[in-house]
Amino acid sequence: MTLREAVFKQPRSKFYDRSGHLNWFSLTRLALPALIWVGTLFVQIFNWGEGGTKALALLLVLLATGALSVRDHGALRVCDHNDSSVSLERWNTPLVVACGVLLAVHLGVLVKHLTHPQLFDGPIMTELAGRALLAGLNPYELPIDRQALAITGDPALSGYKYGPLMALGYLPLGVSLGHRGVLLTNLVLQLGTLWLIYRLALRLGTRTAALLAVLFYLSLPIVMRQVFDKGATDLLAVVPLLAALAFEDRPGIAGFLVGLSISTKPVPGALMVPCALPPAGRRASYFIGLIIGLVPTLVVLTMSPVALYDNMILFNMIWPADGTSWLASAPAAVGTIMKAIVVGAFFVLCVAVWRHPPRLATRCGLMSSLTILLLLTGPAAHHNYQLWWIPLISVLVALEMTRQTTADASRPQRFVSGLAAISPRRQTFPVEKDQHIHVPPHDSTSMLRSDSF
Repeated sequence: MTLREAVFKQPRSKFYDRSGHLNWFSLTRLALPALIWVGTLFVQIFNWGEGGTKALALLLVLLATGALSVRDHGALRVCDHNDSSVSLERWNTPLVVACGVLLAVHLGVLVKHLTHPQLFDGPIMTELAGRALLAGLNPYELPIDRQALAITGDPALSGYKYGPLMALGYLPLGVSLGHRGVLLTNLVLQLGTLWLIYRLALRLGTRTAALLAVLFYLSLPIVMRQVFDKGATDLLAVVPLLAALAFEDRPGIAGFLVGLSISTKPVPGALMVPCALPPAGRRASYFIGLIIGLVPTLVVLTMSPVALYDNMILFNMIWPADGTSWLASAPAAVGTIMKAIVVGAFFVLCVAVWRHPPRLATRCGLMSSLTILLLLTGPAAHHNYQLWWIPLISVLVALEMTRQTTADASRPQRFVSGLAAISPRRQTFPVEKDQHIHVPPHDSTSMLRSDSF
């Protein structure tokens, strides 16, 4: 074999294996992220009165997320950190530019809505709860949730529906600037979300993967619309969850952050409790931190246990399915079955993680899948709820797009093998048992030796 044959006899592209056949594993590296992006777009397009179609879109995203998690568990598990991602450093500069452009678009939407903010009922209720706290009132005992009153007809269920930290988090800017303060608080939370997405993806992969994760997140129209158009407050509960995963090697801090998320909004925080569970021997500090993070909720519980239970637990138990869920047109028994499925899945997850604590990437996949399953089987799948899983799925998508496949990994070995094939045969003689010294022949003029690679 000549040097030219050794160097240039390579697969036509990274989408072909060593035998020249199409590598479907490599092709799906792009197909699954595209499928998730399109599915998320359909989740946004189909909303009220189209719960069935929206459920199909969520099911599509759930299946793709499960595929990503399985592939990650099987493919990256046996790879070294430096070998688990394809080197695409040349794309870093274009990715930075693309992220900057999309972030500028987000800021443009923010500026537009700062002039005429139009928030939906959730952030408005949070703003009212903050004002009530400043006045020394209990927002869980005040009729500030008009939609709940219209749905149930029970004044006891018209109090504040989120955790106490949600009202406190939006209090500084929300009280002083009103609706504009809510949007500006969202700007801070959005920047924090972007930073944590970047750090998580960088920890699991390369800088290219981190930039791709940020780009994927910013490219989803539903994110921009919910955060800077509608003023959704869910990121205040999501940021601690992302930080908890970033601190998975420090169980006390991770548990504390999960507790803060629950004290902000019970869901999705409660779903993270098993997903962030550390290995045996480190769980005591995790649960201690979790309890400390729940202190704000425990304080409210001691002050008004009935009002807190009615508005944060009982209301969600009796909440009828609305037009965003396929259960709105299904018999009531189906809704009960779906609740049993979610509870069973949560229990199975708790047992599985307790027995076999997963790696960080798998934790992201479990949290994303469980959240989507909850929305798929729940009485509502509102747009702002999608912010619970989109940041984590962005990390998984980026890792998938930069994953090293079998065809990619075999290239260096094939190159070295080709060079070895054209080098002259070497002579060996024994020195000690199981050891040899390689001596090239005296007439060798080749300067290209395979042991130099």
